[in-house]
Amino acid sequence: MKTIVMDSANKYLVVALYENQKCLASLQEEGNRKQSEYAIVYLQKLLQENYLKMSDFDEMVITIGPGSYTGVRVALTIAKTLNATMNIKVKTVSSLKAMAGMKKAISILDARSHKLFLGIYNEGKVIVDDCLINIDEFENYQEQYSDYEIVGDTHLVGIPEKEVDLADHIYTLSTLEKEIENVDGLVPRYIKEVEAKKICQ
Repeated sequence: MKTIVMDSANKYLVVALYENQKCLASLQEEGNRKQSEYAIVYLQKLLQENYLKMSDFDEMVITIGPGSYTGVRVALTIAKTLNATMNIKVKTVSSLKAMAGMKKAISILDARSHKLFLGIYNEGKVIVDDCLINIDEFENYQEQYSDYEIVGDTHLVGIPEKEVDLADHIYTLSTLEKEIENVDGLVPRYIKEVEAKKICQ
């Protein structure tokens, strides 16, 4: 089983190639707004360096959001194209869950305008669904889940950031996910204010 992993939803562009649970090649680069320009370029580079082609792959795993409106769509568009043209299977992982990996963690990402996307996980299981909160509300979650590591855009809450191996996290988490049956109907995961009020309790 050969797998392409891609994350273009937030500040990192991640592209990786896996075969039977082994990482063949991986690239993780920080830089907002580079995703649309470099995603395909980096993917082709890794393929060439490993003497592989797109049609060699069985599946593609992408992050589906929340994140940048444009960024989320980059990997999604590539996945949809490969599914339609080469019948490559597609799996998705929450961008917040990707940051947490298999850790017991509170995952946060910058949602702009003094807001955070937040999700809480334990070994890949959802403890608190992905939601949108004001930064001022973060302390409530921190107190309630005091034994959970805080990951992601932690500088926004005064905690030094640690870079994580997103490709490894996404690939590992994908083993817990089912293949998307209707790839053509797949849409990015945007969390809006209305949704946030319903699910972020």
